[in-house]
This record gives sequence, C-alpha cells and structure tokens, in this order.
Amino acid sequence: MPHLIDPAEGARYPGDDLLGSLWERPPKAEVHVREQHPADRTPFIAVLGSSGFRASWQAGISHVLEEVGHPVRWDLASGGTIPGLAAAAGMNRHWRRVANAGVPTHKILAPAHGLRWFERKNLDLAGVFDMTAVEEWLDSWLAWAGVKTFRDLRYKPGEIKPAETSHRAGICVAMWRTDRPFRARCTPDQLRDPEFIHHAFRWAFFGRQFPWRRFKSVWIPDTVDEHLPWLKQEIDDHSPAFWARVSMSQWPACLPTVLQDPETLQLIFLADGGHIDNQPSLFNDGRVPSLPLLNPRLAQNRRQNKPGQRARDAGRMPFGRVVRFELAPETNFSSLQAGGLRLAERDAMWRRGVTQGRQRLSSELADLVEQHASDRERSEQMYDRVRVHVPGLHGFQSIAAARRPWTKRTFDNRS
Repeated sequence: MPHLIDPAEGARYPGDDLLGSLWERPPKAEVHVREQHPADRTPFIAVLGSSGFRASWQAGISHVLEEVGHPVRWDLASGGTIPGLAAAAGMNRHWRRVANAGVPTHKILAPAHGLRWFERKNLDLAGVFDMTAVEEWLDSWLAWAGVKTFRDLRYKPGEIKPAETSHRAGICVAMWRTDRPFRARCTPDQLRDPEFIHHAFRWAFFGRQFPWRRFKSVWIPDTVDEHLPWLKQEIDDHSPAFWARVSMSQWPACLPTVLQDPETLQLIFLADGGHIDNQPSLFNDGRVPSLPLLNPRLAQNRRQNKPGQRARDAGRMPFGRVVRFELAPETNFSSLQAGGLRLAERDAMWRRGVTQGRQRLSSELADLVEQHASDRERSEQMYDRVRVHVPGLHGFQSIAAARRPWTKRTFDNRS
C-alpha cells in the first residue's frame, strides 16, 4: 500500500489508509456509511474525558469499544469530546481518517486576540488560548458524517437508551454564574469578543465574585433546561462542535465562553467540564446506571499505575469499571506536548491504543456486565446513594465538589 506524505512536514506517513490524504478535508460529496452493530453485543455507556488533545489514541479506543460492545451513550468532557462525538455520529468506517487528520493543536496554542502584551502569559486574566480552530475543524467532520446539530444525535423511537437522556452523546461543561447582574445588557458581538470577555472576567473576579464557590456541572443538551432555561427550545439547533470547544476550554488557560441570562443580566462563564469531575458522567452520582458504565483511561503515567489506584478508581466510580492500560513509550505524552505531535507519532499512539484495547476491553466488559447485574440487584435494597469521591486538583474544585450532592471531597491526584 502506498505511503502518504505530509506536505507540511515532508515526511513519509507510516499508515496504510486507503481513504486518501489524511490531513485533507473530507470530500463533501462522499457518501457516509454506517456499519450496523450485531444484536448480541452488550449495550453500555462509554465515558471519555481528557485534559489534552490526544485524538489519535482516543479514537483508537473508541473504535475498539464499538467492536467489543454497543455503547448507546457517550458521556464526554474535554478532549474526549473529539473521538466521542465521532463515534456517536457513526463514523465507524471512516473514524481513523478523522483521528489522524490531526486536530489543529498548533492553532490552539496561539494566544487569544485582544490581550495586551503583559497579559498574554498571566493566567488569572481570563486565559490566553483560543479554541475556535478546534470548533471549525470538528464541525466540518461532523457535518460530513451527517451531524450538524444535536437534533441529529437524538435517539429514535424504540431505541435502547439510558434513563433521563434524549441524545446519544452528552457534553459536560463547568458553569460559573456571577452573583450580581452585569451593569448593562451585552450584545452578541460583545459576548464573542475576546477583549470584552477579558474585561468581564476581571469585573467579576476582582469584584470578589469568586468562581470556585459556584461552579456547577452542566450536561449539554440533557440538563440545559435546568441551568440555562432560555436555551431549552433551541439547543437541538446548536452545533455539538461548539459545545465540544467549550468543554475543551480549560480555565484559566483558555478563553472561556460567556453567556448572559436574558432575565437577570448575570454573566455565565462556561469552561472545561473536567473542572468538576475527573470521571465525567451524567450517571456518576451514586446511583446505579440503567446500563453498564465503562471508563477506559486513555492517558497513563507511572503514578497512575501504583497499587492504590484501583481503590481510588472504585471510590470515584463506585458503579462501573475504570480500565487502565500499561504505560507505553507511544502514549507517554503530557497534554502540553500534544501540540507538537507529528502524524507519525499520532499514528503510533493510535496503533498502541487499538492493541491495548483489544487485549483488555473484551474481558473487562464481560466482568463489568456481571458486576452491573449484581449492583442493580443490591441497589433495590439500598436506602441511600453511595458517595462518589471527587479529587480536589485545585482549591476551587474542592469547594465545588463539596457543595455537590452525593459527592465526597478527596485531596488527591487527578484520575
């Protein structure tokens, strides 16, 4: 099979994909093909989250999840929104093209426009990175697969679905609402202007409206009517790529998204859903979910494979299964290195992720199904929920976790 050449790098690409140049946009006229899942595969909820942008490896695991079972729901946060939305859109056949086309991380790391020279590296001044390039990139891939809005991700009548959900994918974002109205009604252009966002953040933060006292987790589109009720009637017309970008904006490193409540004029800052819960899941609240809950941990390091990690995983996900793979040279990257990964390195991560997933996930899912059945039976005799442990990575996260029902603060490393 022919080797592909990256024109930007002048290097030979080691993959053997027959779908064309992996860094090109997909042809608009190409027919999307979705493979059907065999009826005998176990349905489950897949949980994907990441603090980095390792799309190649994540999509490799997503592909294996589709092979070993039938995830009817994808709970997503941060960088996990990229492969999760691709899988929810049904890109089974063309998923690797999406993964290795390359997230435009070189554009992510460019400072946001509108910040003065002495503010660009000061992370308490509303962030420095702009995620717009990721939104545009992901939006083009989803549109190619036939998903333009959340309406395209709705369950069809009669389909198996978890309780309290209406869409095949949910995106977790962290929300901070100011405790007082803004001094004026903002225009749509202002709310999209990085310089205005910068000043609005300063107005709120230095006005002692500290965000860590009021951070909440919002699941788009499932809980939008509870937290952002004026969007309830229009959320199905929103692009999932927009909310994926919001969930990848890790405050304070990225420019937050700002909305304004039309009734109260309070400003609402939206950022990375991982700020609230490092095991992001709509069902991770101490209740047994209606379907098995599987969380493959994509990023590994030596600290995460210590003996006590299994006990910490059980506390953070008491109903479900956390699967950790062995540390490998191809996957040992920090999130700050992701912007410099070349196509060859992304492909190596993908190959290792697929190999590890095929070795582990089939047996893990079989054990999870058995565990889930016993958990459901035992839950019928329980009068209270099990408290979920939420690690306090930062002071504001610890406070926010302590205020959430059915959670317990733990001063520990991230999951």
